[in-house]
Amino acid sequence: MRFKFISPFKAELPPGTEPVQNRRLRELEEEGLLKGIEWELDEGVPGPMVENREELAQVVPGVLKLVRKACESGKYDAIIIIGGLEPGLYAAREIGAEFGIPVVGCTSSEVAFAYVLGHKYAIIDTLENMAITIRQNMMAYGMNEKCASVRSIEWPCRNLIGDSEEAVQVFVREAIEAIEKDGADVIVMGCAALMYIQPLAQKRLKDLGYDVPVLHPFKCAIEMAKAMVNMKVSQSKFAYPNRGPKKKAIPR
Repeated sequence: MRFKFISPFKAELPPGTEPVQNRRLRELEEEGLLKGIEWELDEGVPGPMVENREELAQVVPGVLKLVRKACESGKYDAIIIIGGLEPGLYAAREIGAEFGIPVVGCTSSEVAFAYVLGHKYAIIDTLENMAITIRQNMMAYGMNEKCASVRSIEWPCRNLIGDSEEAVQVFVREAIEAIEKDGADVIVMGCAALMYIQPLAQKRLKDLGYDVPVLHPFKCAIEMAKAMVNMKVSQSKFAYPNRGPKKKAIPR
């Protein structure tokens, strides 16, 4: 298998600094999650670090250009869009359907697993304005019924680059609130920048008596993509039809 990971924006980093996404993917490779998979990371086009709707809209055109380029190359079996807000996901899937290539996002993949693993899930994100957008995404995806809550730790993404311990503590606190007050039995991470927290939160919650799954954005997206490739399926062309006129249209 060959996977293409696409970042929604190219972050400004000091010379010689490795992108965080690349480091996380190498860590997963060391764990064996990417065994048998050749993968490439596209760092994205220059743009804002997405933390609100305006910035989300600004990066979508770049994401779609990269998705189309990857599909047209014929080199990849699946495409994974990085980012909790999943910029341009539906349009990207429409492009993928044209080429028969699965296109998956991180948060929606986590929620798909959450539907199997529990009765109600809570999403924990970085900032409230992002949490609102994620809630709207869940409504658009048809995944809102089991969403107990979307909470935020009020921690900007740029402040998570150094793997803050304080952010871990706040995340665990919000997870406990989601379990006790909202009735959640699965925890979903709403931002890829929170990934380093996942194993720490999983252990701390279990040690405190809250033995619930804490899902990892990249792991869920990778496993979803692997399953689709192995089953030889991609987006339904009835769900993502081409622009040509049909002999008989389906009532929508």
